[in-house]
Amino acid sequence: LDATGATVGDVVADVSARYPELGPRLSDGKGNPYPFVTIYLNDEDIRFAGGFQTAVTDGDELVVVPAIAGG
Repeated sequence: LDATGATVGDVVADVSARYPELGPRLSDGKGNPYPFVTIYLNDEDIRFAGGFQTAVTDGDELVVVPAIAGG
C-alpha cells in the first residue's frame, strides 16, 4: 500500500483511516504499537529506532509482521 506521513505512526494512522478494520491490528487503543506486532522500516526493527516516532521519507518501505503462534 502507498501511504503518507512523516513518521511510522503517521503512516499507520493513514492506513488505519483508509482501512478501519486493519487499524486495531496495527496499534492499541492509545495509538501505541503492539509488542507482538513487529514493524520494519527498510529492514530495521522500529522498536530499536524510536517506535512510531521513527521518521520516514518518500520511498521508505514498512513491513508489518504479526505474531504467529501455534504448533
